[in-house]
Amino acid sequence: MVASSPAPTSGSTASGVGLRLAAVGFATGLGFCIHGAADHARTGQIVFLRSALSIPFLLVWAAAMAPVADWRPRAPRKHLVRGVAGGLSMVLNFYALGQLPVSNAQALSYLAPVLSIPAAVILLGERLSRRTVIAVALGFAGMIAMLYTAIDRPGWGLGQLTGVMAGIASAGIMALVRVHIKAMTATETTISIALSFAVVTTCLGAVAVAVTGWVPMTPVLWAWMLGAGALGAATHVTATAAVARAPVSTLAPFDYAGLVFAVVLEFALYSVLPGPWGWLGIGLIMAAGLLTAWTGRPIAAGLRLR
Repeated sequence: MVASSPAPTSGSTASGVGLRLAAVGFATGLGFCIHGAADHARTGQIVFLRSALSIPFLLVWAAAMAPVADWRPRAPRKHLVRGVAGGLSMVLNFYALGQLPVSNAQALSYLAPVLSIPAAVILLGERLSRRTVIAVALGFAGMIAMLYTAIDRPGWGLGQLTGVMAGIASAGIMALVRVHIKAMTATETTISIALSFAVVTTCLGAVAVAVTGWVPMTPVLWAWMLGAGALGAATHVTATAAVARAPVSTLAPFDYAGLVFAVVLEFALYSVLPGPWGWLGIGLIMAAGLLTAWTGRPIAAGLRLR
């Protein structure tokens, strides 16, 4: 078991929350890029391109922000585990995005913050407050309401069903990955974690291409994938920096803001709005975030497992 780190200050927690919200926004844009690319390419090709094209953006950021010594992993085995597990979650998530509307695939991905909280409590010894439990429960209920709006419609078949299963599996793996990243930040730098992940998932994507095949590139596909590379790099940097500053359980409810972002973007791009259940889901999700943000620090009173 990894020893728990010292309690973060209110300033570091606030900056962690801000970085998490930025990461959620970037990840939502990434989801739309992947959804658009899925109409033109196969999953393995998308994973490879998304990872490979993020490396130049990460290198530019690293050159501007960190000495070369900080680029190198100090514990390569931890980076390999994070890369392989995160890569598998990425493949499953990208498949779900190809089979489902973006807001519904996003809803499934928000099982990850729900599952990451008990994992953080058990594996990292984080304190779990009653307010956090209520906030996550509200967010989970909101996710279920939004998912119901997608399932309760005609035309659903095997592809959509496998997309739902892939999304759930991706969320479960990502919950463990988040806890693993939190433990890594005790010794590893943000840029080393982001760069190693991009390299490992590029290799995994190349293997996946050998299985799923390669579709000729078009200008539209290049545009989607360049956007995915840039947003993917931004997502990893901000998400990793967030967990270095605040507890996983404190950050988790703010992930639900991504569903709101997805609805806004889906309306802007496709003129689609959710129905009554969808609006109920959004309200619950926003309540979860506001409940956690009510004070500038996590509440220590409550449950604690070691």
